[in-house]
Amino acid sequence: MNILSAKSIQAEADCPPIGNIIQVGRAQVHYYEKGTGPAVLLIHGASGNIRDFNFGLIDKIAKTHRVIAIDRPGHGYSSRLNLYGESPRQQAQIFVETANALGVETAIVAGYSLGGIVALAAALDFPKFTSALLLMSGVSHPPKGKAGWLYTLAGSHLTGPLLAQYIAAKMPIKLIEEKIASVFQPQSPPEGYLKDIGAGLALRAHTIRANARQVVTLLPHIHMMQERYADLRLPIEILHGDLDKSVPAAEHADRLAATLPHAKYTRLSGVGHAPHHVAQEQILQALVRLQKQVDAL
Repeated sequence: MNILSAKSIQAEADCPPIGNIIQVGRAQVHYYEKGTGPAVLLIHGASGNIRDFNFGLIDKIAKTHRVIAIDRPGHGYSSRLNLYGESPRQQAQIFVETANALGVETAIVAGYSLGGIVALAAALDFPKFTSALLLMSGVSHPPKGKAGWLYTLAGSHLTGPLLAQYIAAKMPIKLIEEKIASVFQPQSPPEGYLKDIGAGLALRAHTIRANARQVVTLLPHIHMMQERYADLRLPIEILHGDLDKSVPAAEHADRLAATLPHAKYTRLSGVGHAPHHVAQEQILQALVRLQKQVDAL
């Protein structure tokens, strides 16, 4: 057994699936659900998995709703859909098909970080399914800078396969800790976050490749999608930290709110890129407002 296989096996042993695995078409999809009532679909961000919502948010939403959290393609325990980088629409489609297979015909779709652009794709391309939209520090517009060099190289068909294996084998835990800390700044990760989130799952070679391909192929999809945002008429809540350095509010939420004057935009004072951890009460309040609007339609 080589070091990569051993690390992957250990990562999966340390952080096994917390939900169920369902076959949707040719894809394996890992989902976790809790609660009853109107459905809320949770979409995680880059390099993440559904465990990222399992620090109180799922339990709180499940008091009033049926929560369904799904690992995006190539992340956690969901398989990749292709080798080219799943588009936001392709990811939204597998989410909708999974929810349909679970008997859910309509849901409030909530996306965090890169999951935000997937949630927007669900609203644009699957309007009968998406009853409302909840964006938490969501990607919505083209960033000012380019994807980092590591993403670019890991996403390349030439350098990606070897680099992904190198990162999987050599990435030091201290670097992972620093990256997570930078995401939460100026707040700090909850106790036990690194262990419970399953950082090792994100460092499997196939997940590194899937994540990188989704990031480096994203830009043309965003350009096409943003031309359609003004057509969105469903209830929308936008929550974004004003100190978010990973997905700056000025580049994303501010612009989206200007395009969608009917959306309610909450700029979270003093919050970084982890509102789903540090601003859970504001998220729950937004969900209450959305549900009232959905019920009134």
